[in-house]
Amino acid sequence: MLKLIQNEWMKLWHQKATWAMLLILIAVIVGFGGINKYYSVKETRDWQTIEKENIASNKQIITENNMNEADAAYFQEQITISEYRLAHDIAPPQDATFASFMDFSVNLMTFVTLFAVIVAAGIVSSEFSTGTIKMLLTRPVSRTKILTSKLLLSFLYGLFMLVVNFAVVAIVGLILFGQGAGVQLELVNGVVQEVDVWGDLFEKAYLSLGNFTISILFAFFIGSVFRSSALAIGLTMFLSYMGTVIVLLLSKYSFAKYIWLAHADLTQYQTGNIMIEGSTMTLSLTVLAVYAVIFLVASYWSFSKRDVTA
Repeated sequence: MLKLIQNEWMKLWHQKATWAMLLILIAVIVGFGGINKYYSVKETRDWQTIEKENIASNKQIITENNMNEADAAYFQEQITISEYRLAHDIAPPQDATFASFMDFSVNLMTFVTLFAVIVAAGIVSSEFSTGTIKMLLTRPVSRTKILTSKLLLSFLYGLFMLVVNFAVVAIVGLILFGQGAGVQLELVNGVVQEVDVWGDLFEKAYLSLGNFTISILFAFFIGSVFRSSALAIGLTMFLSYMGTVIVLLLSKYSFAKYIWLAHADLTQYQTGNIMIEGSTMTLSLTVLAVYAVIFLVASYWSFSKRDVTA
């Protein structure tokens, strides 16, 4: 199995598209960091003056605007936090910092998922389109092992790109922004407290792995069954970006809570913006696990039982 994976890894990196995706990722990170640094405006006023202005502005917004309770509560929270800063002499983060720039790496996980999906979608279908499937199946190795090596390679590539993503963002962030100064605060149950920036970042990152995993499995399933990388990539990306709209349209039906699109984004449990009312983390993980099994079973059945001659 290890040799099969090594072989798939070498084949992958012999493709120009693989290097292109890596370079694009690095270019996006460096470019975004450079733009942020270049266009960042250095605040010359002291932070106390700014906080006092924020308090006055937020009070005026609450008074003059006919807003709902949720919006009014938000602006009141900002007032409370600003008043707490002034009372305890706690400066806010003034400029972009290493920690704030690292948040960009989590947002880029969707971008990285796209690259992993491209690999997963074409890793089987390309063998048929190029005719190399004949040579591959002449080896004294079961089809199950061959397909498993391709599946593992898809995840390995995705994980490799995630590591590159976080590493490059960290390097660029340290070079351009440094550690920075100031403390980020939030209001929790009426109590002002310091935000655990790194804890929130880590939580958001591992929750994002839900969409990362199910997207790769779905693309691999479509590519294996229909032998079309274009269909697999297009359909996976369409469902990823339009999933929220689809779920909202179907949310009035009881079966909507069993659609994997409603559970792929596990960060909804961190933000509190639950797509389907009544959904829980346990339900989401269960639904995703069931669909993962379905995608895998269909992929292996199709590759093992159907005519695979080119």
